[in-house]
Amino acid sequence: MVIVKILWKIIKGIVTFFLIIVLLLVIFQKITKNKVVIGDIYIFQIATGSMVPEYKIGDVIVVKKQDVSSLKVGDDITYLGQVDNFKDLIITHRIANIREENNKKYIITKGIANILEDPEISEDNVFGKVVYHTIIFSFVGRLMTNMIIYYILFISVGVSFSYDIISSIIKKEDDE
Repeated sequence: MVIVKILWKIIKGIVTFFLIIVLLLVIFQKITKNKVVIGDIYIFQIATGSMVPEYKIGDVIVVKKQDVSSLKVGDDITYLGQVDNFKDLIITHRIANIREENNKKYIITKGIANILEDPEISEDNVFGKVVYHTIIFSFVGRLMTNMIIYYILFISVGVSFSYDIISSIIKKEDDE
């Protein structure tokens, strides 16, 4: 019975840790509006199905800031849209074409599941190249796109964390 209690505490601790990390990432993204880069790394969550089957809605990706000259056709990049329906949206699509004019690169991207290419962007709009697609955070991220599950997870982590803190305080007072 003692082993079961220990295993339960370990599992609960690991799950709580991952949920807190994901919640903090999501909150951080929303507060900073993805404007903050940490060590040339951005973390984004996929919002649409335009890159299915590569990325699903709710997937969490890691984007590394890179020199645009290192990008090539076929790379997945994240950029800030500038025109039409793309204006001010953060988009992750695959590079379909790159051209250079007056020492400046211009890029055309396209979502894997999309029929049409996106409007052309300049190198100044590129956040970076997708370097990693997290599996665990993506699973939790997809769960969290459902607001009911999001609040259930948020409340359960909060209650569990609060319970652990209060229990440890009470136990310390009993020991004294």
